[in-house]
Amino acid sequence: MERYLIPVAKSDPVLVTRPETVRHVVAFFPAPTEPRSGRFGAFAQWAKLWAGRGVASVVSDLPGGDSTEEVEPVHWARQAAAVVEQAHRLADGRPVHLLARGAATALLPVTHEPGVRIGLSPPTTEECRQALTALSGNGPADADSLACAIGLREADLDLDRSVAPLLDWAADQLTEVRWDLELHAGHRAPRAASALVFSDVDPLARLEVTRVGIGHVLAGLFDELADTANWG
Repeated sequence: MERYLIPVAKSDPVLVTRPETVRHVVAFFPAPTEPRSGRFGAFAQWAKLWAGRGVASVVSDLPGGDSTEEVEPVHWARQAAAVVEQAHRLADGRPVHLLARGAATALLPVTHEPGVRIGLSPPTTEECRQALTALSGNGPADADSLACAIGLREADLDLDRSVAPLLDWAADQLTEVRWDLELHAGHRAPRAASALVFSDVDPLARLEVTRVGIGHVLAGLFDELADTANWG
């Protein structure tokens, strides 16, 4: 396994985790304010686990996290497109799966193949609006809305207010379901036709046992999709 950065014109570089043999590729879209390692290292943990199964991954610091990009929807979408472009180059015709957390699920395309679109605790339009209201200081902060929308259960208004334009844009995009498979905490109702429920109530899936479980379940899913006979 090797890890390296690829420069991207007018955007932050993307981080690639590449196994010796690539069977398929996952593109990660972190939630606003979330670094590309994923909150508490979830994405980095999964990238290493999946590399052992022949799954490469590509991720970037989208605006709002550690990125140097201006926090505007146009820059957010441009950087996400760069991640997908690099993923397809790495895949060379093999399946590319898209995994987005929080309001970044708004970046998922309406259609995508070959591969699967996965939403990790995707927020509703209403939750994006509630998080936006809280960040603007115009209403109380709802922990679930903040967790699902921006990847945090508590907001630091000085740091997180900048992602307001992204939440406003995402709220409009999330009126329709843009993912094929949904991963969500047990107390939430899924919007996608296919869903996996993790047992704890934390939308961020911060428990180690939860993250490991999700990683192995998705690895099994990717194994099935790696076989082109299963694409029909």
